[in-house]
Amino acid sequence: MSSSNEAAAGIMVSRVFGLVREILIGALLPLSSPAASAFRLAMRLPNMIQNLLGEGSLSASFVPVYAKLLEEKQYVEARRVAGGVLGYLSGAIVVIVAALMLGADLVLWLLANGQPQEVRDQAASLLRITAPGIGLLGISAWCLGILNSHRQYFLAYVAPTLWNGAQIVVLLGVAIMSKFADPLPDGTPGGLSTGSIATWLAVAVLIGSALQLGVQLPRVLSLTNGATPHLRREGKLRTVLTRFGPAVGARGVVQISSLVDLFLAGYLVLGAIPIIALVTPLYILPISLFGFSVATTELTEMSRQSDRADIVARRVRIGLRKVALPAGLCTAALLVGGRAFVGTLYEWPSHLAGRDAISSDGAIVLGATLGVYALGLPAAMSARISQNALFSLGDVTTPAQVAIIRLAVLISVSVLFMFQLDRLVVVNGVITGWDQLPHWSFWQPVDEATRQVVGGPPHFGPVGVALGAVAASWMEWALLRFKMNQKLQTRVSSGLLFPIVAASMATGAVLLLLGRILPVSEPTEGIVLGLAAVATYVGTLRFQGLRPR
Repeated sequence: MSSSNEAAAGIMVSRVFGLVREILIGALLPLSSPAASAFRLAMRLPNMIQNLLGEGSLSASFVPVYAKLLEEKQYVEARRVAGGVLGYLSGAIVVIVAALMLGADLVLWLLANGQPQEVRDQAASLLRITAPGIGLLGISAWCLGILNSHRQYFLAYVAPTLWNGAQIVVLLGVAIMSKFADPLPDGTPGGLSTGSIATWLAVAVLIGSALQLGVQLPRVLSLTNGATPHLRREGKLRTVLTRFGPAVGARGVVQISSLVDLFLAGYLVLGAIPIIALVTPLYILPISLFGFSVATTELTEMSRQSDRADIVARRVRIGLRKVALPAGLCTAALLVGGRAFVGTLYEWPSHLAGRDAISSDGAIVLGATLGVYALGLPAAMSARISQNALFSLGDVTTPAQVAIIRLAVLISVSVLFMFQLDRLVVVNGVITGWDQLPHWSFWQPVDEATRQVVGGPPHFGPVGVALGAVAASWMEWALLRFKMNQKLQTRVSSGLLFPIVAASMATGAVLLLLGRILPVSEPTEGIVLGLAAVATYVGTLRFQGLRPR
C-alpha cells in the first residue's frame, strides 16, 4: 500500500466514524435547540486549539526538520528535537487549558455574544468538561508528527476513530432510550433532555481524547527511543521553534477562520450554528480523505528532498493530480445532489430516531449550504498541496500572510451576503421573504425576536457564510500557487483542468435529471444519486482517455 493510500485508509475509517457521530448528533439534537448550539461552541474551541498548536503548526515547523534528520540518519539529534517539541508543546497546552477552564464564561461571551444567554451558559459548562481533552489531543498531534515522519500513516490517522467511537457509544445509548421511552406529557420524545445529551457527549469527548492518545503513545515512544520532554533550546530544536511562531500564525488565522464561521453564525437565526456544524463534516471529508492525506505524505517526501527544487516540483505535480480528480467528482455531486445526500444522512435518521430533529425544511437549508461550500473544494484541496510545498522549502511566512488575506475575504464576503440571505425562510418546502431583498443595511441582522425563536423555521443565513468560505478558499489557493511557482521557478499544474470540468458538468447534468425523475425519497435517493455520480464521472474520464486511481 502506498503512503498516500495508507494515510487515506486511516482517514477514511476515522471520517466514517466521524460521519456516523454527526448523523447521530443531528438526529438527537434539534437544529434550533439551545443545547445543539452550545455543544458546537464548546467543541469548536478545543478543536481549534488542538489544530493550532498540534497538527498544523507541527506539520509546518517540526515534521520537515525531524524528517530531514531521519533521512540523514541523525537519530540522536532527532530524539532531542522530538523531546524538545514535546516539552514546549506541553507547557503551552497546560496554560491554555487552565485559562479556558477558569475563563469559560468570558471566552463564550467573546465568541458567541450574538447568542442567547442560555446558549452561552450551557456552552461554558460544556467547555469546562471538554477543555482538558485539549492537552491529550495536543500530545496526540505530536504523536501524529512522529508517525508521519517515520512513514507510518495508518495508525496516526485511524486513532481518532476512538475519539469518535466514545461519542457514538453515548449517542447510541441515547437513541435507544429515545426510541423506547414513553413520550413526555407535552408530547416531546422521552429519554434524556437535550441538555443532558450534550453533557454526556462532552464527557465522551474527554474519554475519547484519552483513548486516541493511548493507542499512539507506545508506538511513538518506541520509534523515538523513549524521547522525554525538555526545554533546552539547542541544535535543530532552535530551527523548529523559530519556524513554530510563523506556523502558529499561519494556522492561527486558518483556525480563526473556522471560528469566525461560528461567530458570524451566532448573529443569524437560532439554528445556524448547528447547520454549519452538520455540513462541515460532509465538506471536510473529501478534503481530509484526498487533499489532506496526499498533502501529508507529499510533505514528508518533499521535506526529505527539500534541496532539490526539481524533485519538489515533481512531487507537487503528482499531488495536484491526485487531488484534482476526486475534487471534480465531489464538487459536482455535492453541488447538485446536496439536498438528497443531506436527506439520506441526516433527515432520515432523525425520523428513525423518533425525535424529528431535522425537518424537511431544515434539510433544504442544509443541502443549499453544503452545495455552496462544495464550490470551494477544488481550491481548498489544491491549496493544501501548495501550502505544504512552501513548508517543505522552509517558507512558513508566506502561508501566514496568505491566511490573513483569507480571513479578511471570508469576513467581508460573509457579511455582505449572510444577513441578506437570513431574511429568506423555508416553510413547507416554499421559500419566502424575497420581498425583503435587497435590504441595504448589509450588517443588520433580522430582529431579535425572530433570531431567538426555539423551533422556528430554518433561514438561509448559513448559505451566506458558505459563500464567504468559498471566496476565501479560491483567494488562498491563487496566492499560494503564485508564490509556490515563484519559489520553484516553474509553473506547476495538474494538467487535467479541461477533462475534469467536462466530467464534472456531465455528472451534474445526470444528477439534475435523476433528481427530477426518480420516484424515490431518502435514503434511497441519496444512494442512487451517489452511485450515479461515481459511474458518470469515471465513465466520462475514461471516455477522454483518463483512468482515475
